Amino acid sequence: MPEESTSPDLVEAVTRHFEEAERGDFDAVFTAYAADCIWESEDGMTHAVGVSQVRGFWERYATMFEDRTLKVEPVVDLGNGVVYAVCHGQGRLPGDKGLRTARAAYVFVWLDGMITRVIAFQDPDEARAAAERLAEEQG
Repeated sequence: MPEESTSPDLVEAVTRHFEEAERGDFDAVFTAYAADCIWESEDGMTHAVGVSQVRGFWERYATMFEDRTLKVEPVVDLGNGVVYAVCHGQGRLPGDKGLRTARAAYVFVWLDGMITRVIAFQDPDEARAAAERLAEEQG
């Protein structure tokens, strides 16, 4: 009988990542991040290095909104530890009656079962193209 793979199902792991983030369970979110992980945006506006900086960024962002929801579209494993995901976020700023919505795409890079890098994009097509290039380079 063949041995089962001990590597995580990356699609399931990234989907769970967004579910945990939506609940505000940052302890669970960051169990998958390498200590020296990098979180960056393609426009250069965000760059955090190390799990404590990345977590701080996420926590500050999450506390900006009330009634925050995150809905992830199907996540795609492009191979070689590269995963692409699009997420729709919605929330209300404190004291504001209207909901703010945002759509962002993310490229996750995994190594040895840990997230080592995340690149956030505003344009899902650009993100997908970057993810595909990165998966090819990693191969």
